[in-house]
Amino acid sequence: MNDLNMNRLPVATWNQCGVNSAPKAAALPELSGNFWGEVNFAYILPAGVGEAESDFSAFAESGMGAETDAYIAENATVRHALTVAEGVTVAEPVILEVTLDAAHPTALTSLSVDAKAGSSLTIVQVLRGDAEHGAAASLTRIRAGENAQVRLVQIQLLGDNARRWNAAAVEEGRNARVEQVRIELGGILSACGTRAALSAAKSEYDLDAVYFGSGSALLDYNDVSVHTAKDTMCEMHTAGVLTGHADKILRGTIDFRRGAKRGIGHESEDVLLFSTDARNRTAPLILCGEEEVEGQHAASIGRLDEEKLYYLRSRGLSEAQARRLMVDARFAPALDKIPLETLRDEVRAEAARRLDNDAE
Repeated sequence: MNDLNMNRLPVATWNQCGVNSAPKAAALPELSGNFWGEVNFAYILPAGVGEAESDFSAFAESGMGAETDAYIAENATVRHALTVAEGVTVAEPVILEVTLDAAHPTALTSLSVDAKAGSSLTIVQVLRGDAEHGAAASLTRIRAGENAQVRLVQIQLLGDNARRWNAAAVEEGRNARVEQVRIELGGILSACGTRAALSAAKSEYDLDAVYFGSGSALLDYNDVSVHTAKDTMCEMHTAGVLTGHADKILRGTIDFRRGAKRGIGHESEDVLLFSTDARNRTAPLILCGEEEVEGQHAASIGRLDEEKLYYLRSRGLSEAQARRLMVDARFAPALDKIPLETLRDEVRAEAARRLDNDAE
């Protein structure tokens, strides 16, 4: 249903590069909301988190685009609108878990979070399951008021044949900070897009993302940080592993618009290829409509360093252990931000399992 508009690069490049938008294979199903059915959903709302009156129907689009947002918002079968009062620090994380199983193979969910001025909270979204041909799509909208701090941790641990779409939109007040941790380890399709609107002075957006693509998986990501106010900052860093015939596109855009004086934006990606058949495309983009800004982008793509592997094996590690160590080192900045130790261990174990399976 996306008609090639999903995960669109804000400014198009050569069509032959194949990165201007998500391929047709990433499109959402052309089905009504009835297709999605009942969701296997569990959640924990700690003290200090309440139900919001508004679900942000008037909100800036996500990185996946307005069409995707509208589809999910209109058809979602699970909706939550949460708020944290002014000045409240929520000590425990909000936990939202969706499981795709034989009885509940699909999920279409929407989450809106209104963090009032001076508040602080962490949200953990977990998507699990090995339902055959499972499908899950989610829309997450976060509004962070002045001096508010929000950490959004999104973890995807699906089976090899499931499909996943993850749209996120962020709006921030003065001196607010939103930190997103996105971990994508499974699925035949993983499509994600975040757009952060830094429209108030000294607002900040941080993204730490990791992905693991194996088999014939398609991975398509679009992350955009739009700066329209003074002294804004973004840090967007991604690390990934590709094996088998996996095909991945990452678009990372830092957009300095008029008014973003002294804005700072850094983006980077580190890709490790374990297969000569895997395909990687990275499209970093910096747009500048304002003077006196700082923008940097970098990408590192390569195969396993044989010298490092030899060194680790000479210290008594097996090849499998050495591979896991090198992958874990790349993933550590994101995984260390997971607030629950048991969940951290689960993610590390799943990454190791997938890596070991690929080596067999």
